[in-house]
Amino acid sequence: MIEFSDHAQKAMQDDNISEGEVEACLKHGELEIKQIINGEMRYGKQVELKNKVIMVIYTIKDGIDRIITAYIIRRKKWQKQ
Repeated sequence: MIEFSDHAQKAMQDDNISEGEVEACLKHGELEIKQIINGEMRYGKQVELKNKVIMVIYTIKDGIDRIITAYIIRRKKWQKQ
């Protein structure tokens, strides 16, 4: 089961990210971040979908993936692609 925070819903709307894309990221994404913040383990997964790279930050509690935020990673012009 997946639960979306208010912040995640707003961020997804701002970046035009669907719930399906978040689910795909959780299922197929590569784990990039794993850290404890305020006593809570947080994970960050990244996946490339439809010519965009999506990052999803989430926690797991009682078997529920709680999405904290999701956003598109925008490459800087100076970065190698």
